[in-house]
Amino acid sequence: MPAEQSKIIYTLTDEAPALATSSFLPIVQAFAGSAGIQVDTADISVAARVLAEFPDYLTDEQKVPNTLAELGKLTLQPEANIIKLPNISASVAQLAACVKELQSKATSCPTTRKTRPTTKKRPSRTATPSAWAPR
Repeated sequence: MPAEQSKIIYTLTDEAPALATSSFLPIVQAFAGSAGIQVDTADISVAARVLAEFPDYLTDEQKVPNTLAELGKLTLQPEANIIKLPNISASVAQLAACVKELQSKATSCPTTRKTRPTTKKRPSRTATPSAWAPR
């Protein structure tokens, strides 16, 4: 029984790390290819992650898999080889801009809220010295 071919999954991102991601991928492919290792890519960009969260709002042609969740499950497998360059989480402003751009491209992603809804008023932490006490 032949052994399964080794594979590396290389994550694709957007924003600031996109240049590093795009620059490093050919190097990984060259080294892995010389060893007979297949390199696949997985899109974990903000836009792909937003689209994956709202499949009910999309047509079948617009739907994308939740690649980040799939990669999370894959990390539980001992044979998993994933290259993910460091990146930062998207800010609320970046998420709102992403949703707006996706909506301009005929996707019907829901509009984001600017603030978190709360049902009760929170007391000020600076109102009394007891607010400084550890909780």
